[in-house]
Amino acid sequence: AGSLWLLRQTALQAILGERPKTHAPDYYFTDATVTSLGTDGRPASELKSPRIVHHPDDDSIESFDPRMRYFMKNGTPWYVQADHALSPSGNHWVYLDGHVRMTRPSAGGGPPLVIVTDRMAVNLDTNVASTDDPVQMDQGQNHTQGVGMDAYMNDNRLVLRTAVRGHYVPQKKS
Repeated sequence: AGSLWLLRQTALQAILGERPKTHAPDYYFTDATVTSLGTDGRPASELKSPRIVHHPDDDSIESFDPRMRYFMKNGTPWYVQADHALSPSGNHWVYLDGHVRMTRPSAGGGPPLVIVTDRMAVNLDTNVASTDDPVQMDQGQNHTQGVGMDAYMNDNRLVLRTAVRGHYVPQKKS
């Protein structure tokens, strides 16, 4: 009887194991804060999200309403938020979509730099954020628009690729 039961269990496990994986989550977090550490052991980035979901079929991680902070060696962090984020297997990229907003506070106490676009990809190894979509950049009364952008967060350098237009207000001399 025991051998018969074991044989049926083994056959049942084989049948269950052959089912194709679905894109159903195997675990999730609510109201989560995830901190990634750099090679020096210091925080490299922080993700806060009301819901983070892991999908085992492709080992991807989805974040809903993510708020990220990227710590830079020069001190001033970059802040990024969006409606949705997807990080494929390997966690070297984050793909953001929906009302993407990237902010960098001014080191000198002036107005922050605010970048708005619809989609953006962030390479977590190089801290380069890129988009092919239209971009709006605002800093105080200064406004710049373009299509396509690469933001080199480590160097605090931005490159707008095409159709660049800007409106700059000269500073008053004291």
